[in-house]
Amino acid sequence: MIKVALIVCLLCATSAVSKACDETQAKVILSNIQWYTEDYPPYHYQNLQGQLAGIYPELLTLIYQSIGHKVDLTKVAIVSWSRLLYTLENYSNHAAFSMIETPQRKEEFQLVPLPLFSNVTVMVLEENKAILSKKPLEKLKYAVVRADIGEQLLQKHTSAKQIKQTTSPKSMLNMLVNGRIEAIAYNELVAQFYLAKMNATKQKLVTIHTLSDKLQGNFAFHKNTPECVIALFAQTINTLEQKGDIARIMKKYRL
Repeated sequence: MIKVALIVCLLCATSAVSKACDETQAKVILSNIQWYTEDYPPYHYQNLQGQLAGIYPELLTLIYQSIGHKVDLTKVAIVSWSRLLYTLENYSNHAAFSMIETPQRKEEFQLVPLPLFSNVTVMVLEENKAILSKKPLEKLKYAVVRADIGEQLLQKHTSAKQIKQTTSPKSMLNMLVNGRIEAIAYNELVAQFYLAKMNATKQKLVTIHTLSDKLQGNFAFHKNTPECVIALFAQTINTLEQKGDIARIMKKYRL
């Protein structure tokens, strides 16, 4: 009964609970984590069979195998980005992937980085590039995914009235293709993947401005997650990197 009470206490940790624990307890906590993600190919997405696939799910599977546990990818919740953020902010036994580090997010969550980098750019349809590339960034009309890193970076260049928030990359791209806005700010690779899946259009995206390059991806945990959990997770990633497993997965997805 004492052991059960200890596990429950750790899983329901709040700011008043100590973050100190050992490796054995860290493994127990990780085995009971509820994972959240969003549709964000090729990093994480549902394949044609409806299964969760991508770089992060494959790596997560290896991490759990390395610590002697198994993660059930069918139980990973695939939700909108805004719901993912809300859940991770409010529920201590939850974690998520993937998240770009920003000063604000570093304070709100515990981030475990990967040797995986991406670019966030301002993109337009190729047919409009000649005209729109001549306009100042602050004069363009944008669509973004609400609370995404693209929106945060874009706010440094233009006012809120120039930005239309959407709930998903698909909605954002539909606005662009249908001419309701002029540009988008998003992960360049992911945007290209999404547009390729939209069979109704043969239009192409081109970048006219880089908002930030070499943004590092992370697994994200609730801010009160015990330090031993973060340390074990980070150490396992480091071991997998040294073994070449991360590079192998990235090569599979042509990164």
